[in-house]
Amino acid sequence: MRILHLCPLWYPISLDAPGGIETFLSRLLAHLVRLGCKNSLLATGDSSAPGELITVVESGLHARMATAAASEYVYFEQHQLSLALERGPEFDLIHSHIGPSAYSLSSSQGLRGRVLHTHHTPVGPDLEWYIERHPKLQLSTVSEFQARKLRRQGSSAYPVIPNGLDVDAFPFGGSPGDGLLFIGRMEHVKGPDLAIQVARSLGRPLILAGPIVEADFFDVAVRPYLGEAIRYVGVVDHATKVELFGRAGCVLLPFRGEEPFGLVTIEAMACGAPVVALANGALPEIVEPGVTGYLAREEAELRPMVLRAMDLDRAGVRARARARFDMAYVAEQYRSLYGRISAGHVGTGAPSLLPPP
Repeated sequence: MRILHLCPLWYPISLDAPGGIETFLSRLLAHLVRLGCKNSLLATGDSSAPGELITVVESGLHARMATAAASEYVYFEQHQLSLALERGPEFDLIHSHIGPSAYSLSSSQGLRGRVLHTHHTPVGPDLEWYIERHPKLQLSTVSEFQARKLRRQGSSAYPVIPNGLDVDAFPFGGSPGDGLLFIGRMEHVKGPDLAIQVARSLGRPLILAGPIVEADFFDVAVRPYLGEAIRYVGVVDHATKVELFGRAGCVLLPFRGEEPFGLVTIEAMACGAPVVALANGALPEIVEPGVTGYLAREEAELRPMVLRAMDLDRAGVRARARARFDMAYVAEQYRSLYGRISAGHVGTGAPSLLPPP
């Protein structure tokens, strides 16, 4: 089966990409090859993933915009869609990971019925409005939390296939220190300031990692607290990230927003690191209280939960990550979904493929 993947253009598709979707796709594509799929990807030219690379733009737009080599994402994305229309008929199926800008491909002559859209980001009222008017859109989600919102619009044909990872690519950290770790974008919704507050109240060291996307927020809520105990290490590659997970006594992810999945959560768990998070969005589907971490309903509950999480069995945390989120399972579910769509089925099959807790 030949699959054309439409990939985000912010970062290259690679294991070391700063973006969660980009790192996820690099692993998914490798597993799909093992299942007999022939991948082609419309992505940035500096991407590294198995399959034919069809270059949309030479390098990731986040870096290009930082150097004023680009200023507006939409024009590059429009070029990507033009390439999809041009090349799409060559493929058995198009799998889009770029969101609503590609929805119109599903109505295009020659592509109708052969486009799958995976929604990786939060489901808001605008998408619900669109789905109410286009209930037959071939759409999958990465969490039950997303799918429930869409099913309220009258259709049950939105399968859930969770994000996954290669657990063996995340070394087990069986001898952690007493420090805490936050990995995520430096912005208000991700809550690095909450991680700082918890670390200071516990007297524990904290490492913060991730791109600065809200500079004003970082300057006010993060930078004044940086020093020997609280360090910001910037964007980290895969090797550094897994080293940080392995050393962390607890990974603190107090995301304020409705997290659509939380890939960094299962990455931490794969290394054996317990996770403490706010119970927002899909995180109650990912974190098993008392097994892989704890979930707080209120910000004030985070502090005592960190100490409890640090006593959890790290080998058990890793085992649950492997049992529920190994990429081999995820790729199998996508390959099965591709087959149903290519066979001309109107719906997209079972409403949920998320492994149970």
